[in-house]
Amino acid sequence: MNGADAAAAALAESGVEIAFGLPGVHNLELWRACAAAGVRIVGSRHEQGCAYAADGLARSTGRPGVALTTTGPGAANTLGAVGEAWASKSPVVVVATDIATTQRRPGEYLGVLHECTDQAAMFAPVTKARHIVDDASLVGDAISDAILTARRPPAGPVYVGVPTDLLTSPSRPPSRPPSRPPSRPPSRPPSTSRTAERAPRPDLTEALALLAAAERPMLWIGGGGRGAAGGVDDLARRLGAPVLTTFSARGVLPAGHPLLVPAPPHEPAVTALVERSDLVIVVGSDLDHMNTMAGRLPLPDRRLAVNLDPVDATKSYPMDTVVESPAEVALPALAEAVERRDPWAGDMEALGRGVRDELRAADETATSIEFLERTEAALPADSVVFADMCIPGYWLAGYACVGHERGLHYPMGWGTLGWSFPAAIGAAAALRGARPVIAVCGDGGMMFATGELGTIAQENLPVTIVVVDDGGYGMLRYGRESAADTGCDLLGPDFAALAGAFSIGATKVHGVGPAYQHALAGAVASREPHLIHLEAGLYPPRTTSPRWPLRA
Repeated sequence: MNGADAAAAALAESGVEIAFGLPGVHNLELWRACAAAGVRIVGSRHEQGCAYAADGLARSTGRPGVALTTTGPGAANTLGAVGEAWASKSPVVVVATDIATTQRRPGEYLGVLHECTDQAAMFAPVTKARHIVDDASLVGDAISDAILTARRPPAGPVYVGVPTDLLTSPSRPPSRPPSRPPSRPPSRPPSTSRTAERAPRPDLTEALALLAAAERPMLWIGGGGRGAAGGVDDLARRLGAPVLTTFSARGVLPAGHPLLVPAPPHEPAVTALVERSDLVIVVGSDLDHMNTMAGRLPLPDRRLAVNLDPVDATKSYPMDTVVESPAEVALPALAEAVERRDPWAGDMEALGRGVRDELRAADETATSIEFLERTEAALPADSVVFADMCIPGYWLAGYACVGHERGLHYPMGWGTLGWSFPAAIGAAAALRGARPVIAVCGDGGMMFATGELGTIAQENLPVTIVVVDDGGYGMLRYGRESAADTGCDLLGPDFAALAGAFSIGATKVHGVGPAYQHALAGAVASREPHLIHLEAGLYPPRTTSPRWPLRA
C-alpha cells in the first residue's frame, strides 16, 4: 500500500462513493487508487468546478463532498468555491497535492513546478481546518480526520495537503475509526444526524419561560434546521406559529404547509407579520444580512435561539437565551413541553397569493412572476433546483414553492456567480437519476462554467440547465439610466448551439410564455442532459439589496 492507496481507503471507509477531480502530473496516482477502492471520480473541466460539484453533492445529500486537485494553481483555483462552502457551512473536503517533501525549504521559493511558499495558508480564511501531511503513513488518517471534521456540526470545508512524493511512498491503512454516515437511499437525505443521536437533552427552562409568555410566537428556520423537519412541523403546530425559512432552509416545510410563510421576509406583508409577532424562535441561523436586510428587519424584542454555536446565534441580533443543541434534539423537546395553541397569524396561503398578485399586477415584475410560475408548473415536486446569483435565481430562491427538504439551493454565503451549474453536477452524480436536477443561471454566470458541459456529456448526467439570457449582467444594470461603459453588457454565444457542440440536447426559446414551460417540462422528463437557452429580460424582486428600505 502506498499513500494514494491509503487516501482512497480512507475515502471509501468514510462512505465516499463519488469524488470530483481534475488530474495533473502530481496527483495521477489517486485516480488508480480510487478506481481500485471503488471510489468513482467525476472529472471536472476546472478545479473550481470540482469544489462546486463537491458542494452541490453535500447540500443535496447532507454528506461530505470531496474535491481532488493538483498542486499550486490547481489548488488555488478552488478557493472561490471553497469560500462559498465556508460561508454557507457546507461540508467539503479538498485533497490537494503539494510539491515533494524533498523539494521544499520553509519560506523559500525554489522554482519547483507549481510551487508556492505556503499552499495551505491560502485556505486559512475559508476553511474550518487544514491538515498538512508530512509522513506517508499518515495520509489515510489525515483524510479520515478531514471528513469527520467537515461533517461535524457546525459543518464546513477542510483542506488536506499531501506532498506528491507521499502518494507513491509506502504507507498503511487508515487507523482512525471511519466516519461513515448511516446507509440510506441517495434520494432521501438524513432526517437526523449522528450528532443528534449522541446529544443530551438540553436545559429548556429559560426557553420554556419565553414561550409561555409569548402570545404571537414565530419560527425562523435557517440552514441548521435542515434534518429537523419533523421537529419544526411539530413545534409550529403546537405553538400555532408561522414559519419563515431562509434561503438555506427552503423546503424544510413543504410548499402548501398551513403555517409556512410563502414569501421572503423583506416583502412588506411578511415584514408586517414579523412586526406583529412578540417572540421569534431562531433555529440554526445567524440572521445573515441577506435575509434581514443587513439588520434592518424589525424582529420582535424577545428572541430565542436554537443553535450549536452561541456566537453564531448572537452575532447579528442579541438573544434572550440560546439553547445550545442540535435542532433535531431541541425542537421535539420544546414541542413536547408546550400546550397546543390555535394559529394566530391568519391564512398563510392567502398571504402568499396576495404577494404574488401584487407583483403580477405591477408592470415591472409581471414577466418575472410569469417566469417563476411557469418554472414551478414545469418541474416535478421532487425536483432539486440550483439557483445562481442572478435575477431569475433571486426569484426562485425567495419565492419558489419547494416540495421537500434540500429541494432548492442558492449560493447565499459568498454570493458566488457561476455556482449553480457545477453545483448541480454534484447533486446529479450523487442522486443518480432518483430526482430531477435543474440549474438556473444567467448568461453571465453560465460563462463561468461552460466547460462543464463536457462533464455532463461525458458522464451522461441528467442535468437540465436553464440559461436566462438578457445579454449581460442584468442586476448590475438595475437602477442605472445607462449601463454603457460599466462592463454590464456581454457578447455571449448561442448557448443552444454550444450545448449541441457537446452533443447535448438543447432548446432555444424567446420569452417566458407557454413554449418555455413546455420546453422545460420536456427537458426534465427526458432524464438526459439538456440546455434551454431562454432569451428574456427579467426585473429583480423588491427583496434584493438595492431595493431594501432605508431604516435604522
